[in-house]
Amino acid sequence: MNTKALKFTNMNKKTRVLNTFYNWYLLTISALAALPILAPVLLKLGLEFPAKIIYFVYSFFCHQFATRSIHIYDYQYAWCSRDTGIWLGVALVAWALKLKKIKPIKWYWVIPFVVPIALDGGIQTIFTMLNLSYNGGLTGIPLYASNNLVRFLTGAFFGVGLSLWISGTFIEDLIEVKEEKKTVELKGWKKILSDSQAKMVLIIMGILLGFYLFCVGLWQLTSNKIVPTNSADSAVKLQDSNFFERRANAVCATKGVDDLFSFECFFN
Repeated sequence: MNTKALKFTNMNKKTRVLNTFYNWYLLTISALAALPILAPVLLKLGLEFPAKIIYFVYSFFCHQFATRSIHIYDYQYAWCSRDTGIWLGVALVAWALKLKKIKPIKWYWVIPFVVPIALDGGIQTIFTMLNLSYNGGLTGIPLYASNNLVRFLTGAFFGVGLSLWISGTFIEDLIEVKEEKKTVELKGWKKILSDSQAKMVLIIMGILLGFYLFCVGLWQLTSNKIVPTNSADSAVKLQDSNFFERRANAVCATKGVDDLFSFECFFN
């Protein structure tokens, strides 16, 4: 085998490896985004054990406050609305990159995507901690209080930017190999590189907003006890006197700050 043929063979192998890696990455990210939505459905079906596993695993990465979560069948998602938006944004962009519908960005372009989520979450947290509220204390209404619609959108916007960088880094490795091979597959990328990045981000955000409104509509249709405040669940909802209660509308609800995980319940 001559040097040119050997080089081409090695490129083919590298392309297959990178394709396989990215496909597994897509599968993992998609599962991460989907499982929290599946958890309440499992509870509705009486499959408490697998539902418990999902709620337990995600409890290490999310506060799981019922007031800040989307519901279905009167059960809350295993992730809050903000985290739901983040990971749906990450997954959708990862697929868009795979399908050559958007291009990657450098790490410093993630900063504008961080600003809305930092302001929304940061300001409310600071106001709450400093008791800057209309009524005073943790149970009072902060001078600024977010809602599930805003939490989802700021989370989704951050997830989009994060994935454009991280997922984009993975896909760029694949592009570089294909560039060396000079295959026709690059034509799709040449086309998308000339398109408006901002337009594609807006389209993705529109898809995510549509999905959120669909979830809230499904929540309204399937739940009787715990219902959204309106068609977008955009009214402010605060934790009750038990501020640190987690999974109030799921399984293994916690009792307070001294029982943040409810291990005994999960392992029984």
